[in-house]
Amino acid sequence: MALIAIDMTPVLPGGENGGVKLLALELVKGFQAISRDNRFLILTASWNDKELAFLEGSNTQRLCVIEKQDPKAVRSLPVPRRLERGLRRIYRFVLRHYREKLHRHGPLSARGVDLLFCPFTAPTFAEPGIPVVSLICDLQHKEYPQFFTSHEIDTRESFFAEVRRRADAVICISDSTRASVIRHLKTDPEKTHTIPICIQSRLAGGDSLRKFEHLRDLHIDGTPYLFYPANFWPHKNHPLLIAAYGMYLSRNPGRAMDLVFTGALDDAQRDLQEKVRRMGLEQHVHFLGYLPDDQLTAVWQGCSFLVFPSLYEGFGIPVLEAMQFGKPVLCSNVTSLPEVAGDAALYFDPRKPVEIVHCLERIIGNGELTADLVKRGNERLSLFQPREMVKRYLHCIEEAISYPRRYCDELKGVYRDGWTGKRLDVTHAAGGGERTLELILEVPSWVPYQKATVRLDSPSGEGRKWTIGRGELQEIRLPLTEEGNHLIFSIEPAFVPSECNMGADDRPLAVLCKDCRLISAGQERTSLWPVDE
Repeated sequence: MALIAIDMTPVLPGGENGGVKLLALELVKGFQAISRDNRFLILTASWNDKELAFLEGSNTQRLCVIEKQDPKAVRSLPVPRRLERGLRRIYRFVLRHYREKLHRHGPLSARGVDLLFCPFTAPTFAEPGIPVVSLICDLQHKEYPQFFTSHEIDTRESFFAEVRRRADAVICISDSTRASVIRHLKTDPEKTHTIPICIQSRLAGGDSLRKFEHLRDLHIDGTPYLFYPANFWPHKNHPLLIAAYGMYLSRNPGRAMDLVFTGALDDAQRDLQEKVRRMGLEQHVHFLGYLPDDQLTAVWQGCSFLVFPSLYEGFGIPVLEAMQFGKPVLCSNVTSLPEVAGDAALYFDPRKPVEIVHCLERIIGNGELTADLVKRGNERLSLFQPREMVKRYLHCIEEAISYPRRYCDELKGVYRDGWTGKRLDVTHAAGGGERTLELILEVPSWVPYQKATVRLDSPSGEGRKWTIGRGELQEIRLPLTEEGNHLIFSIEPAFVPSECNMGADDRPLAVLCKDCRLISAGQERTSLWPVDE
């Protein structure tokens, strides 16, 4: 029996996370149902802890690791315009306010966690000696850097570098994504896996009797319509689809069919609505926003077919959803989409509106082609089984737990101003040859204790200790093994300045870390301090 932590802290309300939130939730539910011998710890944040309470069960508990209660502080994060921006801001928020606390107390190792699974990619809560499995949905900033600011690109590069550094296994949602990850991140191909997203049946079983009621409430019950479910991110290519749709209507006035959009992100939606108004299409184009599952099911049931003009997809969940609902698929011929749709779609170049028009003209009113695509889609679905997806994730997780522990050269437990708390962690990677750890600690002359004691519990169980008097500097030198290792130093006593009339600082402080470096046999020095947080 293993205890697996799942980082759900990036979950945002509604549909702002896009499809990865749906995948993460379905995976957790699948883990609970299939892997009853294991236990799961859901890492939450103050902004989503209540929303995720439904995930608790006999083998699953929640742990709120970000306990910021001030909603203004959370809302100071701008509403993301795409999944990646949401992750970036949450990631920076965690690093700024909580990372030092988390590194000192180690909530995962203290609870006996055997592995950390990161469905939102960033291994924010990784701890020494605990294997990490990260899910990567795409490397869109490599292919379309124009959709990102330079700062966003830098931040994405930073947490992908953390994945490369810390992940024992990487799961990709398509072979297209896997090839991009191996090419750009240089991950080990043997530990970089493809597992398709198989959550298309999550909306199955909707109340067909309420379909017409929902469609009437949404004002889309009067005319046949084509459907595009996607948040209004730049790569989803909504403006070009609207241009192609306008071209279709002007060329085919007698073959009317409305266009329906669903998705989150209000600002981008308003920009598109203005474009539609200027084109005189507002009577035919419907923006429904983010819908609950019962209404979304009704929209799927009522549509004539899916049109999916995305410029870039790590996978393309709506393609399988369309097949699940027995709807024909018209989609882009780029990135992962041909891999997902196979021979069960009409393809077009998403940069050429005239190709979209040609596809619309081919299928609208063509019952034979519609039936053929529906039949092919139904056959294609057999390749994407939800239970098999969950089993493959669990296999990767269990395999990563069995790997030898990986360590990197790193110092944790030091604040940015150099103070330590009661615990200091130093990890060093394997394969570095003979090296020596040099750690320089100081007890300032004004602290309210006479001396500090530093203890090391080595893997062999032979503890060592050093005593540092007030006003003294202590150099600790330790030979390191060629195997990777995790050294834990405990430091006593500590004081809280605010409790000693020394200001408002409420941190428990022990000693000052002046330097920490690894020295090779050839005297090459690798500094681990200052810590870049």
